[in-house]
Amino acid sequence: MTKERVMSLDEIKEVELNILKYLHELCEKHDIKYFIDFGSLLGAVRHGGFIPWDDDTDISLARDEFERLYEVLVKEQHPYYRLISFRETPGYPFSYMRVYDIRTRRDAELIDKSVVLGTCVDIFPYDGVVTEESDRKKMKQYKNFLRLSSLNFKGIEITNGGLKNIPRYIASAIFRFTSPQMWNFKIEELAKKYNGHTSSDFACTVYDSYYPKGIKKEWLYDTIDMAYEDTVLKVPRKYHEILVYEFGEDYMTPPPVMQQVAGEAKNYWIGE
Repeated sequence: MTKERVMSLDEIKEVELNILKYLHELCEKHDIKYFIDFGSLLGAVRHGGFIPWDDDTDISLARDEFERLYEVLVKEQHPYYRLISFRETPGYPFSYMRVYDIRTRRDAELIDKSVVLGTCVDIFPYDGVVTEESDRKKMKQYKNFLRLSSLNFKGIEITNGGLKNIPRYIASAIFRFTSPQMWNFKIEELAKKYNGHTSSDFACTVYDSYYPKGIKKEWLYDTIDMAYEDTVLKVPRKYHEILVYEFGEDYMTPPPVMQQVAGEAKNYWIGE
């Protein structure tokens, strides 16, 4: 029996890269338009792969392509890669899906201890930009309720917040009796509301409903190949415009050394 141990940053990257390769092959096989996004896209352009200090990996798809990939992943029978989403896992705390390696575990401050968040690739849907301020506020509220219903006291507290945390503890005690799945469905339903023909600008609004604008819908389907570590993955042809949109004009300039840190959550290798 393999003893559980903390994974190094290089080991985390190796697992995530292999998941990326797996997802790339699936999307190629089924003609699904995906692209690496956020820090992964920035890493590809600026570093030729992972951002050296980062341990997070993301891909994105237009909503229709996202749903196609979801249907493929539901049917997949990979020996150790698994889909996890709120649709099948009621206590899952995110409005996007993940593919994770079942041989790993990631620290999580969840109420539902049966939900395993392993070393993974996050998979985001792009929907039309939420333009109604009332809907933006509603989505923000749903996301707050989602956190309160899925995270334990430690997950919702302010570090060194003292008495300021008491209202958070009370709210958490109340909302833990509601379903994270319910709030996730509400967030998704509201995001999909803006996918009509009148929506020309798209953004990952399930992640942040307050994107002031979006990127052009057609950019989500127009991808090219780009080297990423020892493989080749898909990026948007308009990757420069998207990186400016996500990170600003100076995206090629790394942050100060003090900000070059990985996420705080530990990843564990738990064996075959």
